Amino acid sequence: MTAEAFGCGYAGRVPDLRLSARIAALVCITCAAASWAGSTEAARPLTTAVFDSEITGPDAGATLTRIRGAGATAVRIALPWRAVASGRPLDPTNPNDPAYHWGPYDRAIQLAEARGLNPIVTVLAAPDWAEGGGSGPDGSVRPNAVEYGQFATAAARRYSGRLPGLPRVRYWQAWNEPNITQFLNPQYEDGRPYSPPLYRSMVNEFSSGVKSVAKDNIVIAGGTAPFRDVSPEVVKIDPKWGPLAFMRELLCLSPSLQPNCSEKIHFDIWAHHPYTSGGPTHHANLADDVSIGDLPQMKRVLDAGVKAGNVVAGRPVQFWVTEFSWDSSPPDPKGVPVNLEARWVAEALYRMWSSGVSLVTWFLLRDEPPPTSYFQSGLLFRGKSVSTAKPKPAFTAFRFPLVGLPSRGGFLVWGRTPASKLGRVLVEQSFKGGWARLGVLRTDSFGIFQKTFGRPATGFVRARLLGSRDRARPFGLRPVPDRFFNPFGTPPR
Repeated sequence: MTAEAFGCGYAGRVPDLRLSARIAALVCITCAAASWAGSTEAARPLTTAVFDSEITGPDAGATLTRIRGAGATAVRIALPWRAVASGRPLDPTNPNDPAYHWGPYDRAIQLAEARGLNPIVTVLAAPDWAEGGGSGPDGSVRPNAVEYGQFATAAARRYSGRLPGLPRVRYWQAWNEPNITQFLNPQYEDGRPYSPPLYRSMVNEFSSGVKSVAKDNIVIAGGTAPFRDVSPEVVKIDPKWGPLAFMRELLCLSPSLQPNCSEKIHFDIWAHHPYTSGGPTHHANLADDVSIGDLPQMKRVLDAGVKAGNVVAGRPVQFWVTEFSWDSSPPDPKGVPVNLEARWVAEALYRMWSSGVSLVTWFLLRDEPPPTSYFQSGLLFRGKSVSTAKPKPAFTAFRFPLVGLPSRGGFLVWGRTPASKLGRVLVEQSFKGGWARLGVLRTDSFGIFQKTFGRPATGFVRARLLGSRDRARPFGLRPVPDRFFNPFGTPPR
């Protein structure tokens, strides 16, 4: 399967080309006197996951082992409808229908469970027989919502935990990047947004299907692309058709976030892909695009939809990131230098968590080979094999993120232990002669620790999880100016 089928629908694009003229203000938190400073925000987890095409390939076992080693506790797995259904099934909700072939996905889910990784299964890409009229890429032309829900039912039944040897999947994502033509089209018809009501019906049928198998199955909607749709058909009608515009239409909200219709959509989690053409505080150029710096705006739209009663969920709605990354240099000469990338990865995790995100998914585990692929965003260099591939500095930053950010009268230290382990963390600050102990911080129940120290914001901070060999990368307390980088480095040829 091509990399594009795994949700990176930016072939031919160089998004957000201008460097933002502003650098976001530094976090400002009041100093705390106690040795353990309780969170200034509501306690919530920061779970990490990885998304990589090798999860369903011949190296799946080694890939999943290295993903677990990266501190992740979840893995995103693409389940293409058209790849499983070789023809139109006679009994579409029956996973044992002869038209269905689940082989590589069975194996990936089994191997993930064996390594303690929760599968997040994304069901996408309609077969030809489930499409409507017209033409378009990736089997995405007017997918039949009822047929989609029936296939989701079959998939949820297969991975219900009731069939011998097959684990249960609880997390189900409805489609991928439905706000761009590459994955769902048309986006507009007769001059009006077409994809939002289509996607709403798809999500509702999908939710009905997976929850008919188990009421506590979790449905993830969105997985939206960060930048505007640049297809000629859409640009002619709306050159600023970005994820926030799509989301407002989907959730029946006006531009001022007031309810303007009463259509309901059923999901438990909203997801986004906040690829960013700069650092972790960088804002997208267009008002309706969403990079990391714009996630609070997306959260406001989500909250408005929930408040209006247009989102139906049986639990508090969560906010996830199911895909993001930067290409690194090396190997991509136009990627982010590897040490800067590591700093950005750690801070991005903090910024996303601060914006209400509770799960973050990195794309990829291992670099794909240039020039046949333009994705060199792995946590590992390519190497000769997955098992022996050398970790990038970003690997450690993703596994054990640590940041030190100047604040009023001192600096904030924030981090999350690998796989959210509970424990005590020794925090130190560098000076000309070595390292000075700042204190030992106890993690909360999600492995997160933070405290503001009333000391000059100079040098570096570092952290070590006591009783283990786990150490975070030192993080410089001096702010780094924002810089433009295409998140995919060298544009595709």
